[in-house]
Amino acid sequence: MRPLGAYGLSKLAGEFAARAYLDGVLILRVCGVFGPGGQRTARGNFIETMLRLAGSGQTVRVVQDFTAAPTPAPAIAERTAQLLDRNATGIFHCCGGTPITWFDFAAMIFRLSGLNVELRPSTEREHRTPARRPKYSAMSNAKMEAAGVAPMPDLEEAVSGYLSATGRI
Repeated sequence: MRPLGAYGLSKLAGEFAARAYLDGVLILRVCGVFGPGGQRTARGNFIETMLRLAGSGQTVRVVQDFTAAPTPAPAIAERTAQLLDRNATGIFHCCGGTPITWFDFAAMIFRLSGLNVELRPSTEREHRTPARRPKYSAMSNAKMEAAGVAPMPDLEEAVSGYLSATGRI
């Protein structure tokens, strides 16, 4: 792992600290988390951000050159419990099962929400952020599944479930 900035470095430092000071530590690496708690925070999550932007009536621009594996928070909780039940220790990736660009994820959100939004692709060069981010942050869940943990749910089903649970569809 090669962190690109302070945020990634702080996550790696936390992993080192946990392993240095605790025996039998269980560390889960996650990506693009979304869940019902995102409705109650100032920033929300990617789904909430896209729905808020859709409500603006303006063109929504989303990067198409970054790929992630968006992960539903309830699935992380379930997989964590399964790993704990198995007395698993070490580092496990616990990410959504579908690598997808942020642009395609936004398109999925709008389609499943029934929203007709003008969505345009952008690139890292056009959409600068203060923090550097990896272009590909999807991770393999193979180690977790080899430990007997259920595969992650289908992304489209997870997003539909989220939208339904939050009264969006």
